[in-house]
Amino acid sequence: MTKRALLVGSNFSAVPLLFALKRRGLHISVCGNRPDEPCHAHADQSHFIDYSDPTVLLSLVENGDFDFIVPTGNDVAYMSTTFVAGKLGFPRFDSMETATIIHTKQAFRSFTEQYDIPAPRSVRLHGDSPVETGELRYPLLVKPSDSFSGRGVTKVFDRTELTDAVADARRNSRAAEIVIEEFVEGSLHSHSAFIKDQEIVFDVFVDEYCTIYPYQVDSSNHPSRLSETVRSKTRAIMARVVKLLGLQDGLIHTQFLSNGDDVWIVECMRRCPGDLYGSLVDQSLGIDYADLVITLLLGEEFSVNPRFKPPLFFGRHTITSDTPSTPFSFSHSIPSSDVRIAQLKTTGKPMNSAPFDKLAILYARFETRDEMLKVVPDFKTFISLQTMQGDFA
Repeated sequence: MTKRALLVGSNFSAVPLLFALKRRGLHISVCGNRPDEPCHAHADQSHFIDYSDPTVLLSLVENGDFDFIVPTGNDVAYMSTTFVAGKLGFPRFDSMETATIIHTKQAFRSFTEQYDIPAPRSVRLHGDSPVETGELRYPLLVKPSDSFSGRGVTKVFDRTELTDAVADARRNSRAAEIVIEEFVEGSLHSHSAFIKDQEIVFDVFVDEYCTIYPYQVDSSNHPSRLSETVRSKTRAIMARVVKLLGLQDGLIHTQFLSNGDDVWIVECMRRCPGDLYGSLVDQSLGIDYADLVITLLLGEEFSVNPRFKPPLFFGRHTITSDTPSTPFSFSHSIPSSDVRIAQLKTTGKPMNSAPFDKLAILYARFETRDEMLKVVPDFKTFISLQTMQGDFA
């Protein structure tokens, strides 16, 4: 009998996961309340539900006879799926307590302090509690505990700016919980680690840049420029996190800051990162990132054999805008003969400003490491956006 899988989430970032499931010959159901999102077009069955309510997802799974449930690349999908997995006994999911530590900034900062994991020093605010920053040194970052893509994050330089920053963070937090942490000077990077039996069995490092909206990554490259010292230190930190939390097999994806040989862990997630992050690694190494995620989630034998050794030099850029507009088209002058474009929005469809919207994701191959590292941090300067308000007004 054909086994059945439920994909929790339906947007473009979930498409590689969906096709990794289809290649296994599974019957695929997709849930999500946006019928226009692409995964529904490839599903054997669609369920138009609001999976952000975990009890709604639980009801669907209880009546669906699914062999596998698969979260996609957002925190809501991951937490609702973990809730259902705990209730119904699906294997290879962490407990809700562990998932909450990893996916909630407040809980994760408490965890890093308790176990002396290197991370920015912080204080946490609950509800309407008074704004106290203790011994933290300015500048500070004020963050919602449960938002993403940098929404509601503000950098403040003195106490007079705190009240407005906290109010904005609370508006962007479902739980009205806030983290205030010291701003750390350093370069931003990510570490994707695949875990088997609480050991890191494969990992990749990526350099990241926020060039349009200050707290949302829009440019990145693989391979990373990080030294082997920093890679080893980060890998050791995350191996300790895996052991301390007793994580199940699967992916743990981490953002961190580096300055010299020092490392600060910013945040972690057990879901796939968004904006087709895996496709950057796929094109550089010749692997299938989404397939590796599915392999571990389904409990299959895990192995990785990159086709490109050494890796090819690839950059990724998510095209956004700092003002709302109606795009007609875009052009680029990237110094590369191999540019690949994943279009996300059709001509004439309104686009909100970053971090709330995006037009396309672009991948470019470079002949040398130096060229990649020179162009990727300035990707936005090679992009021209033609809009109905500007060029065609």
